[in-house]
Amino acid sequence: MQLIAGLVLAAFAGLSVDARQEDTPQQIQVAVERVTQPITPPSWQSPPVVNPNDYPIFAGHLGIGAQVLVECDVDTEGAPRCRAVDTSVEGLGFENAAVAVAERGKLNPRRVGDEAVPSSIRLRVPFTPDNTAQTAPDWTGPEPTNANLLAGLVAAQSLARSPALEGQIDWGLHQIEPERARMVQQWITEMYIGRTNAKLMGRGIAMVLAKRGAQVMPADNPPDWAEWVREMDTALASIYTPELNFGPLQQRYCARYGCGTP
Repeated sequence: MQLIAGLVLAAFAGLSVDARQEDTPQQIQVAVERVTQPITPPSWQSPPVVNPNDYPIFAGHLGIGAQVLVECDVDTEGAPRCRAVDTSVEGLGFENAAVAVAERGKLNPRRVGDEAVPSSIRLRVPFTPDNTAQTAPDWTGPEPTNANLLAGLVAAQSLARSPALEGQIDWGLHQIEPERARMVQQWITEMYIGRTNAKLMGRGIAMVLAKRGAQVMPADNPPDWAEWVREMDTALASIYTPELNFGPLQQRYCARYGCGTP
């Protein structure tokens, strides 16, 4: 009986060894076939580009830039569906603008072998303010006196009450957080006439008064009023820079809410 049992065990042991020897090459072969499938990562067919109209309006006025990290799911057609995951400046609308920019792009989808498969990508969308210097017109005239400056500011403030200037300017406050928008609107009402800083406009008017030797603006439009307006436009343009115009508002905004690091 012991001899028979030993033979039976040996027979089963032999079968077990043979089975392992047959299975092992098949398993290795399957693993090799999976590894050798060519993988092509997603690539831009039509990369997204930031256009001037993409820039959040209020941030553009203030000259604030940002970098936004965007993550996109890419389908088998190469269409991205994106979300902002990080931004260097919050609350000014850069996140939504960056998502809109990224989703305009078109990709070649990721492929495993010949099959297109879903994938995901990350990209940074930069927003850089336009600091192009503008050529200022020449202005000749004496320095305005304190009386001229005061009269110019009074005249500018009277323009601020003109309904014709209200509603013509899009400050882009709909793109920022509602609580901030309400506060910023108060500052704009205090500081600006249309889109021009009241003090800057007042100085431009004062320059014209000094040139004409007048102490105050005429109560009624004189016959040469068109020439007055032309001179005021030229005087204002000669001293205007975005920094002088929007700088006080930027300082006020950044002091309260922070402007991050572009």
